[in-house]
Amino acid sequence: MKQQRGIALIAVLLLVALMVIIGTEVMFRQDRYFARTESLVGWDQRYQYAMAAEVVALRALNDDLAQDRNHSVLTDDCVNDFWAVNLPPTPYENAWITASVQDLQGRFNLNSLVVQNGETFERNPTAYQRLVNLLQQLLESPREAELLASELSDWIDSNNLVDDIQGAEDGDYRWRRTPNIPIAHESEFRAIKSFRADSFKEPEYWGLFAALPVGTKLNVNTASSLVLDAYFADTVGDVGTKYVMEQREKGAIEDLAQLFANGPFGALDEEVQQELREAFSVRTDYFQVMVEVKTGQQSQRLVTRVQRKESGDIRVYSRQLVPRLMPMEPACNPFYYVQSEEEGSGVND
Repeated sequence: MKQQRGIALIAVLLLVALMVIIGTEVMFRQDRYFARTESLVGWDQRYQYAMAAEVVALRALNDDLAQDRNHSVLTDDCVNDFWAVNLPPTPYENAWITASVQDLQGRFNLNSLVVQNGETFERNPTAYQRLVNLLQQLLESPREAELLASELSDWIDSNNLVDDIQGAEDGDYRWRRTPNIPIAHESEFRAIKSFRADSFKEPEYWGLFAALPVGTKLNVNTASSLVLDAYFADTVGDVGTKYVMEQREKGAIEDLAQLFANGPFGALDEEVQQELREAFSVRTDYFQVMVEVKTGQQSQRLVTRVQRKESGDIRVYSRQLVPRLMPMEPACNPFYYVQSEEEGSGVND
């Protein structure tokens, strides 16, 4: 009987232990389920807040275009346009929202390295040299500028031939192939053969590049001095950049013909002036809306790229949730206030 009572006690203890284990597992799974649900609800809430802020930004872009029409001059600049402002951290219900709008046509368009001829894309020597000029200002090793520009040109152009000694086509890549079409995003620059993570002096320099349709022009009102230096290096140099900056201080540039017929540009041949006029614009079609939403200890950043046509239609062509690796980009152009390196100045806060 004593042995039977001992066995019964052991069985009861085993049952109790089993019930405790099962109860603990149920509570653990329930707690994990609640945490996951709370995380998903918070994520969706932040995303909806970001989408709402995006709608407000797009409305501001439309209002700006309507205002330009009322004045019969379609221009975009970083001073007078009310979309070109930062929304500081602003409370909304249980969240903090920060937003800014950037002008993508104030950046160097990497797809300008080619020109479209029917269904093929051929190298553009002028754009190639401009990219070399820009990279020489940005790279840790300026001697790599021609190498990276050549490899990127081969990456984009339609042929499978290495066009110069520093280029790279399919045979030079082990795990990838050159797309032979314009790139979809400037980060594709990182895929070329000789690019290294530490190639650029500062990671913020990525804000100087964009991947826009072939033939998209540079907005002379919003381009940074670094990009302008790259465009004018083979004609009027930094003197042309200073002249453009001086004209922008007087107000938005409205007439490209007048701009490139005066100042240091007046001494250029008519053919060169015409080439410059064809490379620039005074208004913008492509913008980037950057929104960051924070709730509690969690934050989320949404980057949307849109095309605003002259007719007023706005089309979203890219929307990304990106990690918070760097601070929010300032409005209009991250490097708008950067003076030329010859003046030895930096970024104004």
